This record gives sequence, C-alpha cells and structure tokens, in this order.
Amino acid sequence: MPRLHYVFLLLSFCLISPINLALATSSIDLGRSIYEKGVGRDGREIGAIGHGSVSLKGAAIACIGCHGIDARGGGEAFVRVPDIRWMNLSKQYPARRMGATETSYDQSSFSTAVRTGITATERKLDPVMPRFDLADDEINGLIAYLSSIDQLKNAEQARLVILGLLPKSGRNALADALDSKLKNCSTNENGFPIAAIDTIYFDTPEDAIIKLMERLKENPNAMILAPFLLGWEHQYAKAMQQYNDVPTVLPFSLLNPLGENNWIFSFPGLESQILALLKSAKAEGYTQLRIYSEPENTLSVKLATVAIEMANAHGMSTIADVSERTHKQGKIASLWLKQFNPNQVEQSLLKDELMLVPVLFFKPNQSNENSQKNLLPQRYIAYPYNPKVGENGAWRKPVDVWAGAGCKFLSLIGEKSLSLNKLPEILKWEDHLFLYNRPNLDLLSDQVFIYK
Repeated sequence: MPRLHYVFLLLSFCLISPINLALATSSIDLGRSIYEKGVGRDGREIGAIGHGSVSLKGAAIACIGCHGIDARGGGEAFVRVPDIRWMNLSKQYPARRMGATETSYDQSSFSTAVRTGITATERKLDPVMPRFDLADDEINGLIAYLSSIDQLKNAEQARLVILGLLPKSGRNALADALDSKLKNCSTNENGFPIAAIDTIYFDTPEDAIIKLMERLKENPNAMILAPFLLGWEHQYAKAMQQYNDVPTVLPFSLLNPLGENNWIFSFPGLESQILALLKSAKAEGYTQLRIYSEPENTLSVKLATVAIEMANAHGMSTIADVSERTHKQGKIASLWLKQFNPNQVEQSLLKDELMLVPVLFFKPNQSNENSQKNLLPQRYIAYPYNPKVGENGAWRKPVDVWAGAGCKFLSLIGEKSLSLNKLPEILKWEDHLFLYNRPNLDLLSDQVFIYK
C-alpha cells in the first residue's frame, strides 16, 4: 500500500473544540461520506495533494484507509496513525514542559490543518498527510461525523443483522422459491414491521463461506436465517466454529445440527427421522432391523452407521440379509437409506416386513401405487413436519413450510426489537406446525411425523 494512505494518521492532530452532538443528520452523513469514501457534497470526489505534488482524489484519500473504521488510528508501516475522534483532538493536552500546553483544535484551526497542513501550533504536518480541497460545509460535516463516530459505531454494532445465505438465482428452484417467499412475508398481525433480511447470494459452498465470513467480520452481531445447506452442512458448521455466538436459524438442511453449533429452530434432520422410525417400529414389536443403503453414496453409508448405533441403543439387532432371518427370532423392519419405490421392490423379500423410509428416499410411482395399494408392503414414512393440512387436506411442500416458519420468525423478531433473548421456546405457525428453540436429538425425533 503506498504511503499516500498514511496521510490521515496525522490528521488526528487537526481536530477542533467540542461540537454539539445534536447536529443535523445530513451534516453527519456528509462527513461520513468524506471519511469513508472521499466523496463530498453532491457526490463529487474530494481532491487533495499528497507528498507535496501528487494529485489524489476520491477513495484514494478517504480517511478510513489509514485511520480505520472507528477513527482510532494505529500503526501503518513506519507511520503512527493518530486517533482522530473529535473528543480526542479537541481536548486540552497536558503540559509537556514547564509553562507550555499543546493547543487543541477548533473549527478554524482544523480547517487550516486539513487544507494547508499547518497545525494549531503552526507546525507542518508530514507530507504523507494530503492537503484537502474541502468547502466549509464539508469540513463541518467531517467534524460532525468525527464527533459522533463512537455513538454511531456502537449503535451499528448493537443492531442485530439478519443475513440470508442462498444460491444465486437460477441455480436451485427450491432456493429461488424460498428467497421469493421470504421477501414477501405477510404483514405482522400485531402491526409491527417484518424484520428485513440481507441476503448473501453465492456460486458455490466455498464462495458462500468466503462471503459470509467477510460480512461477519464487518458486523459479528448477526444471525443467519434459513441458509441453504443441502449437501454441505459440515463445511458450513466448520466455518462457523470461529463465530460460536452467531446463531443459525431455520437451516435448510438434510441433517441435524452438528456438534456444538448454535442452530436455532431446526427441523428434524435425517438422523432424527431414523430415530423416530426405529422407536415406532420397536413400539410395534419389531426387534430386528435390516438396512438397505448405497455403498457408493457417502450420505447413505453415514446414515447406515448412525442407524446401527441407534438400533443397538434401543434393543434392536441388525441383520445383513434374508438368510439370517431363519436364525433369529422376532419381527423384522427394513430401513431404507436408498431410493424406495414400493412398486419396484421384490415382494418375496418384503413378506411380513415393515418398511421404514425417511421421506427423502421415498420415490413411489403414484399411478401404480393407487392401483396396487392392497399388494404393497406396510410402511412408515418419516417427515420432518406434518405433511398434510387437515385429515384429507392438501400436501404441504417443503419450501412452503420452511418459508412459513421463516416469516413467522421475522414477524417475531420485528416485534421483539431484534433480540435473541426474547424468542419463545417453541415457534408455532399454521396447524400442527412447531419447532423447538434449541432442540436435542430426542426432542427432534419426537417432532418427526410418521405417516402410515
């Protein structure tokens, strides 16, 4: 970085006497634009001369480049960048020798220093500090901003930011539908505003993590709402470990919350659905479990390992194939962790067996199923939510359910002044739809809906 950016370090000596903080917002906004972007009144790029003869303008001379986002300065290579907050520059300095004090800045001396590089004590500022072409109202705006920067930054840090995390438009139809629905939530029934989402759109999971980390560095006081994590839950969870206090709300995920990650209002993942299916089968007297998985599918293999552990913990033995059945006593349930189409499964293998299927793997041919319903094996299908509205009602689509929960959450957040401490223990919306605030595995499995 060229030494031109070190100029504003010295500007910290150039500020003025105390200014009333009740300045017009427009003046503070103007000062902020000059400080952060080098852009003055009416959008003009501020001009300056650095190193005695180098012409600069706009972002190249923005104060933030050297003095930082909070104007507190710091070290820049071989130059010590001063703190240029107004409270610091306008104060009376203690005596450095008998009978002498350092002169603080007022509006007039600050203007002189900024424009000519001559300080209030008539010293010359280092040439690395540019001499700025600023009008009187622009200087007043800069003073107003430096006078209020602490209060402004504190307010920004205190404000909770809601970040969305979705693939770019056109990459995934579900994600596009979720994005549209969350942007069009209905008005809060109590008249409060719906909280806004600042959505980050990504190309790949790697791109998503980079963009999300950049935003969290800018403002760690954030929550991530309904991030679209299908297939990359582990990458996301690992990346978020450095931000343990940033909650992930309503993750659009196939799996349960991972490890100690701060996931709130999670739908039951595949692990919880498997546990709920095993509990139901055990309650019906099934003591043996056959697992159908796909060796080439990483997710299927992982879930099979999880299922074996859960079965053992609940007193069910696992069997590998049909031949083992003659050597063991008890009813057999079959857990499907691969595509299950009841019309395509060999009936001789399914005699007296109960089919246990997480809905992700349930792929029936509806026309054949309806015509052969009495010939099909008994089965339990696990859903992460109640899939039907009313006893004979319409089937709910996953994106509608997730969006409904998201809109309800945004409604509550808008009403509760963006405070995570005031969230309910249970989020309820529509008929028979609810989520626990911070569920464990048992709570998640109890939430699973078993369709028979």
